[in-house]
Amino acid sequence: MLRVLNVVGSLALGGTEQYIVRMAPALRRYGIETEVCLLDRTGPLLEFAESAGIHVHGTRARGHLSRTLAYAGFATIREIASLIRRRHFDVVHSYLFHAELVATPAARLARTRRVIVSRRAVFPWRRPGGAHYFLLESVTNMLANELIANSHVVLADAERTDRLLPKTRTVIYNGVDPDRYGIASPRRTGKFRLVTVGALAPRKGQLYAIEALRLVRDAGVDAQLTLVGGGSDEELLRRASRSNRVGEHVAFAGPRLDPRPFLLDADLFLLPSRQEGFSNALLEGMASGLPAIVTDVGGNREAIVNGEGGMVVPPFDPRALARAIIALAQSRELLSAMGKANRRRVEEIFSLEASARKLAAWYHAPTL
Repeated sequence: MLRVLNVVGSLALGGTEQYIVRMAPALRRYGIETEVCLLDRTGPLLEFAESAGIHVHGTRARGHLSRTLAYAGFATIREIASLIRRRHFDVVHSYLFHAELVATPAARLARTRRVIVSRRAVFPWRRPGGAHYFLLESVTNMLANELIANSHVVLADAERTDRLLPKTRTVIYNGVDPDRYGIASPRRTGKFRLVTVGALAPRKGQLYAIEALRLVRDAGVDAQLTLVGGGSDEELLRRASRSNRVGEHVAFAGPRLDPRPFLLDADLFLLPSRQEGFSNALLEGMASGLPAIVTDVGGNREAIVNGEGGMVVPPFDPRALARAIIALAQSRELLSAMGKANRRRVEEIFSLEASARKLAAWYHAPTL
């Protein structure tokens, strides 16, 4: 049995964290036992992970911060290195900037054979700004011997903006289990129901969706928008809904471990993001048989076939979003076929099984 340690900050309700807890049980079928080390052993996905039989470790990183930042970093590195030695991991695979900062030196200290870093967002979203953070990221790249990105756009961005990248690189898409998702039935008449799923944060671009909704309604389309998620932008978005005169047409559903009921009740999935790596939420919408309008960021264009499963529009542009929504609202007889095309695309390319199979093959491959 190959033993893999995933290192990540916490089990917050994010795409990366959901990918980790979905992937670990799937990898067991391929002879891979995955354990997880959290810098901060918290998050709404923690209970889900443990119920799936995933062994979840924690560090005292938060407590170490009562001293200096340098002390916290070195102490956490020692903790993770000790865990790696004690549990005899063959592979250490870290996710997201802060986890990579401590996991890669810890893996080297413990003399781990395979040290893998991930790229799941494009610059400048993948790390804090500043020259010192750039240098720290370069060090983690140097310490790793492999890199896995979750879309071709993300990999190309890393190759353009990173330094000292591992020479061994690949792309492995996120995946979802389509059998867990019922099939939505977009309506041909009545209120046009839009849904978007994601953290209420600047990177997700919900403000553009609210501004687009005003334009759509001004054009005579009876549309409503449901925002599934929570976060720092909630009050800003509520104010924007009122100032755009669409407050009664925007529903705030809050953070949800299971967005499926909201997907089943929608006619169209909307992803107005300013940045993405490869969106789990979009895959969930596609698996639910929904057509989608997405912005042309990250791997969105790799997921959605423009014109077949929905529409790809420029980012940062509420007018472009509105034009696409109006076009589909005026062609609602096409929505069901678009949704079915998206469902097939998930089944054929973006299933959890396909992602697990490719990741398992990568883990089992001889060191390159």
